[in-house]
Amino acid sequence: MQEINEELENDRSVLEWMLGQYVRAKRRKKQLEVRLLEINAERDSPIGGQGYDPLPRSGGNNEGAAGILMKLADIEDRIYEQKAKADKSMVNVATILNFLPEESMEREICELRHIDGHEWGEIAEGIPMSKSQCYRIHKAAMYELLEFNYVKELVTENRESYEYYIEKKEEARYRRENQARKNAGK
Repeated sequence: MQEINEELENDRSVLEWMLGQYVRAKRRKKQLEVRLLEINAERDSPIGGQGYDPLPRSGGNNEGAAGILMKLADIEDRIYEQKAKADKSMVNVATILNFLPEESMEREICELRHIDGHEWGEIAEGIPMSKSQCYRIHKAAMYELLEFNYVKELVTENRESYEYYIEKKEEARYRRENQARKNAGK
């Protein structure tokens, strides 16, 4: 019985990760857009201003106009790729959430969380109910979705990607902790 519960909890984690892909893709796109604006501001700074030099010079770190244009083109390409990922994720999230009854509280909470990207506090304020009630309803919705074969198949197909994501997230956390320990020791 405990094995089944662990498997169900793992499936729920994978499903929540899958549903979170749209919000993560939107967030990443926004980060790239901010970076693009910063580089444009750097490019548009006055001659003698910080960072921009129309001609590359030896011995410096400055890339000149060509380097800035290459950065801009690269970031623009990445923004378009991220937009395509976000669009595809949105379709996947909407397809999954369509299994929940249209006017249900479960669906409303899931849409606010996984499409609009709201934090639990914002969702609770907007509904209104406590954060713990919102979270319980969301958790119940995840279990309800896992009863559908289509959703179960998607979870199975995405399990390996989820595990890779968690592994990379743990590696990053470990590196941050090690760096913090090193910095504290200095």
